[in-house]
Amino acid sequence: MSRSEEAKVLVVDDEPLVRSTLAEALRMWGYCTVEAATLVETLAMVERERPDAVLLDVRLPDGSGITLLDELRKRSSQLIIIITGHLTHKDAFEAGVRHAYGYVTKPIDQTKLRSMLDEALKSVRPDSVSTNRQERRQPSGETKRGRPQRQTAAPLGNLILTALKLLGLSYKDIVAESELLAKLNNNPDMRVGKSTLGNIISGSIRQPGTAKLDSLRIILNLSRADMDVAIGLQPERRFAKQLEMSRARTREIPIDAVTRHRTIRLPIVSDDAKLEHTQFLEGLVKRWANVEVEYLSAFYQPHLSYVMVGDEDTNASPVAPPGSRLLVNKLLNKVQPAENASFHERELFYVLTPKSFTCVYAELAPGDKIMLVPHPASGNLREEFYSNEVTIIGQVVGVLYPARND
Repeated sequence: MSRSEEAKVLVVDDEPLVRSTLAEALRMWGYCTVEAATLVETLAMVERERPDAVLLDVRLPDGSGITLLDELRKRSSQLIIIITGHLTHKDAFEAGVRHAYGYVTKPIDQTKLRSMLDEALKSVRPDSVSTNRQERRQPSGETKRGRPQRQTAAPLGNLILTALKLLGLSYKDIVAESELLAKLNNNPDMRVGKSTLGNIISGSIRQPGTAKLDSLRIILNLSRADMDVAIGLQPERRFAKQLEMSRARTREIPIDAVTRHRTIRLPIVSDDAKLEHTQFLEGLVKRWANVEVEYLSAFYQPHLSYVMVGDEDTNASPVAPPGSRLLVNKLLNKVQPAENASFHERELFYVLTPKSFTCVYAELAPGDKIMLVPHPASGNLREEFYSNEVTIIGQVVGVLYPARND
């Protein structure tokens, strides 16, 4: 029996004709099919039917299919999710960040869809179909657990083995998931081979590379703080290590790598303080308190991001040359007309284009277009896109220049 004949695919689309057409095509290819029309129905079908793959429409009556990706991944770490629909560039970006396998735009190219689905089930997750079928056959409460393949005294190894047992994952599962992450992030260093995983668990590799640690953290739902403690790496050292890594492309640095265990001082105002009067701050303060930045972010989601300019991104040179660290305010994402403003007066933006992320100037152009304007000293050419083809993520509000060796 072929892999496609073993697999079950959930088709999610609110248009009955589209849904039935896709389901019929899948059955012709040898797949079993089930259907859903809303986010609520999707969650119920995934829980009851345990499909091997989901074709998830991006626009549904009760919300965006992309918002469901995290929840689906929690329920099944091996579930293959392919997004369908009329995607904007922002949708495609979000789908990649939330670890969808891929996306197919409407009208759906059935040849492309079949190829993507076959490849996903065959190469990316080689054990997913058989594992899901075993889970469907087992009674509730008797889910097969992954068994550690060796004992270890290494703190990181114990952390990984505990997570493997709790999640019911095997070494092969980790390898398959890490290959997917490496593909989605265009970073081959994120792949964790079976022998490498064994050496990490045994303690032979005491401090794995940052990319491999990130893969293990994502796959095993571990916190970065726990992993830092396990390998004896303080958050400040880890952040410095991330900044020193050579990156070909411009990318955002995770917010928790910057804020974790960092505190700011907040004033505790005296009970009898009269805030309506003008006076020295010292006269109002009863005491000062140190508060972690992460605690404050629970009240207000951080809108500041930290970005590293990649080696290949020279659009903002010499203002923000490769290797620069940028502070980006995501609330400031509106492009204004240039009106012959000099480059000393223009806003610099962090932008997602059809090609990659970049740090560049931007201005409105006729015909609902946005012109990306490199700094004149960079030697790069201007590029024009329709507004729905690019995402202005935020304005650069701070630049830390790379250290010079001379």
